[in-house]
Amino acid sequence: MENLPSSGTPPASSGRGGPADVGHPRRIALAIVLVLVIATAAPLLYLAGQPSASSSTNPIRHIVVVVMENHAFDNLFGTYCPNVGSNCPNPVNGIPAGTCVPYQPTNSSAGCVAPFALAADGIRTTDPPHEWNATIRSIDGGRMDGFYAAEHSGTVPFGYYDAKTIPVYWDMAQEYGLGDDFFSSALSYSLPNHWYLLAGQAPPESINLSVVAAGTVQERHAYLNASNQTRTVQDLLNASPSTSWKYYDWALPSYETAINGGANTETPSAYNYWNPLASRAESYTQWYVHHFVPRNDFFNDSSTGQLPDISWVIPGNNFSDHPPANVSLGESYVASVVDAVESSPDWSSTAIFVTWDDYGGFYDHVAPPSVDPLGLSFRVPVLVISPYTPAGLVVHSPGYFESILGFIEWRFHLGCLTPRDCKAPLPLDYFDFGMSPRAPVLFPTHSLSASYPYVPPPPGAPGFLHGGASYLVDPAEWDSGPPSPNLTVDNLD
Repeated sequence: MENLPSSGTPPASSGRGGPADVGHPRRIALAIVLVLVIATAAPLLYLAGQPSASSSTNPIRHIVVVVMENHAFDNLFGTYCPNVGSNCPNPVNGIPAGTCVPYQPTNSSAGCVAPFALAADGIRTTDPPHEWNATIRSIDGGRMDGFYAAEHSGTVPFGYYDAKTIPVYWDMAQEYGLGDDFFSSALSYSLPNHWYLLAGQAPPESINLSVVAAGTVQERHAYLNASNQTRTVQDLLNASPSTSWKYYDWALPSYETAINGGANTETPSAYNYWNPLASRAESYTQWYVHHFVPRNDFFNDSSTGQLPDISWVIPGNNFSDHPPANVSLGESYVASVVDAVESSPDWSSTAIFVTWDDYGGFYDHVAPPSVDPLGLSFRVPVLVISPYTPAGLVVHSPGYFESILGFIEWRFHLGCLTPRDCKAPLPLDYFDFGMSPRAPVLFPTHSLSASYPYVPPPPGAPGFLHGGASYLVDPAEWDSGPPSPNLTVDNLD
């Protein structure tokens, strides 16, 4: 393959500084197409983060980013805390009362569909379309009324989860912080959104699913070459060797094996949708390959106080919330990750960001803002969990995936990559660094043990993690395949 780095010296990096490679001809061409479609979606906004705390004296020493799959904000939190109440110190911008989305936007007489609560067995749904064409059609120039025709899934996109179906996620929002003005970055599926989380940009070749999933050899080579030319946080970290990091997903194979792999989420392939760094030749060299580890390693690193400065944590397919996966298993996975950190020696200096990589074809009522000609995509939830996050916090200030990337860059003095991450508003409103660090709040590692509002478990209660010793779901199951038949979680199917 072209652009494979030599083995003599580590890849060059410009380190700190401003954006690079923003004038690439492919990006210009794509921008020209997208700007015509997106310009009417929302007013053009240029958001710049203004740090209100010093990165040098900040108590956060470890950042954990957990990336789940395919749920819009209204789909998970559309009915959470609509008003101030005993469990809701702050209201949330959820589904407006009386919402009814037209079947045919240009024909009101055809009727409409009102968002509805999924029944208890709605923990599994079909997988609505959510690629570029469906995304643009659903947004419909900012009117947010094109879902029924765009998603080809009947009324599935209008179903939402609530306290009965996702009590663990709601408990986390009650006990820590939730953002209701936080957006995914790419008007498409998982791969380009994961790119933005790590690079503030995405190769245009990644936007089209067919190029990566079923492209010709030439198309795949074009994607790999574009990936090798796209700067990422990996390049910034190369210039900051004192900053430790791991990508908890799977260990990388040889580059030859990776570039001959399939486009999926469960095998170590250069075309994996949830690990864009696996498409870059430099990741397979001696300077980088040891940063890519099996996701199970996270639990050992947490329990031994060996968390790196930056952790990206990627679930296996069955625990990812990606339809038709069981969202109760996704909750179990997130709770186990959060509890592992909370039971870790590193808890007092760690911030956890939990987000979902795209809207998955599900309804949201808020039109994405346009921070540049490429715009932003759908609103998705973000949960922020740290000893400096007040309980019940709801953050209404804007943010998007590059805000998390920007927080990493700001905290560890890495510089930045593109106008997106250089100008992204930092998520500092999720923290009160003047407060005394909070004691950890442990969550059920399965929703059968959970309820909303949150009730603290008695010491030693089954289904909770204590001191890194007890999981209801064996962490060995996180890495591959469906859950074993003898696990309690299968009783939910």
